[in-house]
Amino acid sequence: MAVSSETSAAPKARENCRKRAPPLIKNPPAQEPQLPPHDALLKLFRTVPQNSARLKALKKSPVLLEYFTDPQKILHLLYDLAASRKPRDALLAINLSRQIGCDLGMNAYEVVAYRLGALKEWDLLLNVLRSGIHNTHRTTPALLDWRARALLETQNFTDLYRIFDLFEANNFLPSRRTWHLVLSGYIRNHDLAGARECLRDMEASGFPPNPSTHALIATLYQNIGPDEQVKNRGIASLALIPARAATHMMNSLMNLRLKIYDVAEVFYLLSAYDQSKVGPLALLVAAANARNGDETPPRVENRGSFPITVAPDAITFAMFIDFFAHLHDLPRCLAVVEQMRLAGIVPTLRVVTSLMRAYFLSGQGGAAVRLVAGLCDPETTSPELLRDIPSSEGHVVPFETTGLGPPTRQVFNYFLRGVLGTHGLAGARSVLRLMRANHVNPDSQTSQIITSHGHRIERAQPRVLMRMIRKYSPRFTLKEAHVILSSVMRYQKFLVDGIGWDVAAAKFSPTRTAGVRPNSEEFISSIGPNFDPLAGIQLPRRSRHRGTFRPIEQSFVARGIKSDRATIALRIRHDAVIKGDMDSATAVFQQMLARGMYPNQYHYSALMEGFAKAGDFESAVEMMRAAERASFKPDVLMYTILIVGYARRKDPDMALRVFRQMIAAGIQPDVPAIDAVTSAFFFVGAYEMCWRVLTTLWPYISPLPDDINKTSLKSAVVYFRSLHRGLHQVSRKTSFDYRKTLYTALGKLSRECWHWQHARPNRGGGSSLRIRPWRREM
Repeated sequence: MAVSSETSAAPKARENCRKRAPPLIKNPPAQEPQLPPHDALLKLFRTVPQNSARLKALKKSPVLLEYFTDPQKILHLLYDLAASRKPRDALLAINLSRQIGCDLGMNAYEVVAYRLGALKEWDLLLNVLRSGIHNTHRTTPALLDWRARALLETQNFTDLYRIFDLFEANNFLPSRRTWHLVLSGYIRNHDLAGARECLRDMEASGFPPNPSTHALIATLYQNIGPDEQVKNRGIASLALIPARAATHMMNSLMNLRLKIYDVAEVFYLLSAYDQSKVGPLALLVAAANARNGDETPPRVENRGSFPITVAPDAITFAMFIDFFAHLHDLPRCLAVVEQMRLAGIVPTLRVVTSLMRAYFLSGQGGAAVRLVAGLCDPETTSPELLRDIPSSEGHVVPFETTGLGPPTRQVFNYFLRGVLGTHGLAGARSVLRLMRANHVNPDSQTSQIITSHGHRIERAQPRVLMRMIRKYSPRFTLKEAHVILSSVMRYQKFLVDGIGWDVAAAKFSPTRTAGVRPNSEEFISSIGPNFDPLAGIQLPRRSRHRGTFRPIEQSFVARGIKSDRATIALRIRHDAVIKGDMDSATAVFQQMLARGMYPNQYHYSALMEGFAKAGDFESAVEMMRAAERASFKPDVLMYTILIVGYARRKDPDMALRVFRQMIAAGIQPDVPAIDAVTSAFFFVGAYEMCWRVLTTLWPYISPLPDDINKTSLKSAVVYFRSLHRGLHQVSRKTSFDYRKTLYTALGKLSRECWHWQHARPNRGGGSSLRIRPWRREM
């Protein structure tokens, strides 16, 4: 019995033992591999949003805490955090180290400043520098130089010019780099008198101008205009400066000449580069120049060789992509990319932005979307974000952008400008969401692009534009002020001149009375006592948005910003066109020259418009010739100004003659030019001739609508004007066949104009031809 009870108890004992023993795991779950401390900390900052939660995680892990408090290892961590998609984490890591009780040295701030400077995160860089001074009560010469650079890039010139006080307060001596940064501030701020004084102080401090100084001035001077003496000094210093600085300077000189289409100077500057890499670029430019009407290549004078051979970089090729994109020549843009590949130069984000612009201007926005999509973070960028922008399906691009790094503000700003042109504000919202998904914040250029679209396309009022600027812009810039002032002046021009043909025609009709608009000085911009920062322009006293604009102007004054060339052009146009004061407009033009700034086509055009409006066509033509002597060839805008002037002076014969001169010069007409020459006949009541001019010239813009003969003149003109918004036309030379065909059509119109003039009665301003009704129903 005992044996049997013992035998029966054995299974129960084994059963209890199995219950007490830990269970045997046949298939243990896969554990996440242990990350190295450096990668684990990067993941911690990437996934945990707040420093308080990060501090708890560090205290729970002695390994991470030991790594984080190591003086050398944390420098590598700070560098990688500053280079991540959220560079602000570097500043948060510095603050977290202080919470732990680890005081970082100045080299930690220098590491972060270096990386943020490379990423152009200037506002964040200033925050890091302020944090360093607050935490350590110390600084270094390198950090003061970074402060000067950040102030320069954020256009805080007042504090930039005081940087020497900080050097003196900390018993440091400024270096040549410091002086060059301050000198750059004066030149960028269009303060050439201050730049000359800076050079004198620089030499008195033991830093006389050397080749690097001349190269710097030549690089920056494109903001002022083409100066032969500055250019020649820069070229003479090529052999005495680093190769990278030499390439940068030559790119700057080249970019200025490409923008003003100075082909002869482009060929000359191209001869400085390595011809085995850039030789085909000269052939592409020559071919494009011939296609645009200049059959004879420009003569390049023998001005001697360059002291060294300059190595081109990606920016060199990007500038030529921009040049051909402006001509709407996508095949040559792609040829430049191919030549860059053959030269062994790797594409950069700067090349991506230029190629994006070329695709948008050629109507292939989907290819640009593909370039941007390759840069975006696949983890945060969903297909839903690309809904209101062009589709990238079926588009082939010359290179993939996946390995070029995360997209920058510059990339998204170029992308935004293109999407606005194709999909309007709905597409802009998608771009802003895409920026947010990739941790890129809008900047002042983003604001300027959106407000410029609102002004030109949406016809938004100034107060709406100001709200947009305050919403998107981290700081106010002159470019944003240009948009607001342009919008204000557009309304003021409406108050002075009215709008549309009917208003102008009433002024010349013997049977109609033009309505007199209230033109009180209270509604027109006035001129203040200070020329800077807005060339003396002050918003009207009765303007509802004057109070909203005041903080913008006060910000400019506080930062020491001076008037630039674009602002002065607005002032000239204000005095010449709105106020009709040509003496004041000419005096402002001379004041700009006295400041050392070179005029461009906008200054000449503003003066031309003022002279033409006043009936002084001799001075207007002389101003156009002065622009040509300054390397600005007459464009379609200048000819249109003359045509409008003759039209409003009831001289359709001269208006048509100027139009023919424009065609003979090889300049393609656009919608405003044809609108202007057509209006010349409307103003004198020759409605039938007006109709013939419109329908004859219409096909040179787009095909005539099938039902054009069933509509009224008014409806036809309104529809024709609407074509201008979607054409993205650029003033360029035309082919010989194009000019021949158009010139033949103009000859027929001139003969009809002659018959109209001789059949015209002496009084009444009417035409003996059949009158096409202006307001006939559809």
